[in-house]
Amino acid sequence: MRFIIIFITLLTFVVSADDHEQPKFEGLLSSEVFALDGGMELYIEKRATCNAGTTPKHFHPAAGTLVYVLDGVSQSKSTGEWKNYTKGEYWYEPTDWVHGGEADAPDLGDACTELLVVRVVDAGKKHTVFVE
Repeated sequence: MRFIIIFITLLTFVVSADDHEQPKFEGLLSSEVFALDGGMELYIEKRATCNAGTTPKHFHPAAGTLVYVLDGVSQSKSTGEWKNYTKGEYWYEPTDWVHGGEADAPDLGDACTELLVVRVVDAGKKHTVFVE
């Protein structure tokens, strides 16, 4: 009987944990972290998506984030207004700027994008925090 109770308890925990999946960004191709002087880390990510829509609401407790469009088209509201960015263009996201999940995000349709994302973060801190 004790075995059955333990089994049911464990099964409930596994099912419950599965229901609370953390938000994430789609299309991560590669990610590297480099140690910098002053207790900082440099994050370099390459991402590729097609018709991805908007990202989940989040912020970056980083010294700043630079997003460079390698190919295709992407968009940002980092300047206060929506702007499309194409191959060879980039935008800067300030520290702790909450973005993603905006209802007024323009629809890019079936557009594909390939991005290079560069962040400098205090060592040991998360580079992205999702918010509800």
